[in-house]
Amino acid sequence: MRWEEIDSQVCSIARALSIFGDRWTLLIIRDAFRRVRRFSEFQKSLGITRHRLSDRLNRLVEAEVLTKVLYDEKMSR
Repeated sequence: MRWEEIDSQVCSIARALSIFGDRWTLLIIRDAFRRVRRFSEFQKSLGITRHRLSDRLNRLVEAEVLTKVLYDEKMSR
C-alpha cells in the first residue's frame, strides 16, 4: 500500500491515519482538547510556522474534525 492511497482504504484505522498521520496534526488535536481555540494560541503553544499550522488546520476542517469559527470581524478584513 502506498502512502498516497491510504485514505482510500476500507480500513477505518488507515483512513484515520491519513488525517492524523503526522506529529503536528496530533499536537494540534492535543491542544484542541486542552481548549486552545485561536490560531495565535496554537502557534504559540506549538512553535509551528504559520504556513504549516494553516495547512494542518485546513486539513482538519476539510475532514470535519475541527470547525472554523470567525472570532473577530476586524481580523477578517
